Amino acid sequence: MSAVTPACDLADPESVVTTLLHGEPLALEDPYPLYAAMRENAPIHRSEEHGLWVVSRYADVMAALRHPGMSMAAGLLADPRYDTSAALQMFGGSMLFCDDPAAHSRERRLVRQAFTRQTVQGLRDSTQRLVDELLDRCAQSRTFDYMNDFVEHVPVAVICRMLGVPEADIATFAEWNELITTGTGAVVSDEHMARVDGAAESLAAYLAELLEQRRANPGDDLLSKLIEARDGSDQLSAQETLNMAFLLLAAGSDTTAAFLGAATVALLRNPDQLALLRERRELLPNAIEELLRFEAPVHFGIMRTVTEPLTLGEVEIPVGERVWTILSAGNRDPRRFDDPDRLDVTREQVRHLGFAQGMHMCLGAMLARMESEVVLGAVLDRFSSLTLEQDPIPWINHGNLRRIGRLDVAAEVA
Repeated sequence: MSAVTPACDLADPESVVTTLLHGEPLALEDPYPLYAAMRENAPIHRSEEHGLWVVSRYADVMAALRHPGMSMAAGLLADPRYDTSAALQMFGGSMLFCDDPAAHSRERRLVRQAFTRQTVQGLRDSTQRLVDELLDRCAQSRTFDYMNDFVEHVPVAVICRMLGVPEADIATFAEWNELITTGTGAVVSDEHMARVDGAAESLAAYLAELLEQRRANPGDDLLSKLIEARDGSDQLSAQETLNMAFLLLAAGSDTTAAFLGAATVALLRNPDQLALLRERRELLPNAIEELLRFEAPVHFGIMRTVTEPLTLGEVEIPVGERVWTILSAGNRDPRRFDDPDRLDVTREQVRHLGFAQGMHMCLGAMLARMESEVVLGAVLDRFSSLTLEQDPIPWINHGNLRRIGRLDVAAEVA
């Protein structure tokens, strides 16, 4: 445990919840003892101090995420800053926070016409070229920053190319996106939210202009496909299309970069599993699922409000209560996974919570998996060895993500 955690009493659920909400636990080198304490001592805990329920066992998290009466939007709309916050309004208008099952299904159905498996796989070759170019530069020196020199550049560039954003604007998009994603945390100060809103306003204005260009001159990019998507006479409105582009960028880039950093550290700290993966490359897709269980980037589900009573075992959570799911506690639940604190790239039936579950399950899961296969596969091909050059790893709190700020590695080219 790091120096931040001794103030937290693991035997006291309220102390753990306070640490999770306010003590920047995601910045800790190892937050899993905190999650285990909640899961084993108070798996369904009503925090009187914070006015919410904390759910941490796999089966209960799964049931909560799948419960139709769990509003994503209620908490967002209740935020007193909502009426003046560009970021909160953009998130609130996106499919991610749409609670109405019929409306959500309609929008997802239209989006899936454009955001298909074929669309994602069509990006594989260009993603491979981007990754190879980045690794060419990294391989020129013995050591490099794996996060900032390499993986941070991949997901945002892939999504920008998918949307048809010009290459010259990708760096600006990355800056906006990095700031916007910090607005997803459980606790965000007014001062910081003002900076997030500035980035959200700039991004929304850019996307609106790009959308108008695509309406006038359609291309082969995702924006054009979203504009063209039809279900009979139904189609996405201009605002829905803009919100979808915003959501893809904000929810699909930093999460993937965070995962790739964490996954690489997990493999380097488990050399037997890395060696097995080098020997049996066909295991890579399964290894990615196991890594998403073992070290998912999103540790906490977005706070939800109960709109229909939620029953978990013998506990009934009434309407109006807020529920906070600890996804990474569920992913390490020994009731669901044998020896859960062990990384096993051959583990079968890895039904993790890394992409959540239920109506709001991550739409970009296909894209994240494709990028992960390309990136991790290229690293295995390019380097005969990779060694961590820093200890401890500088984990940071980035909105709702646990991610690495900098990752210095030494590499030997194969």
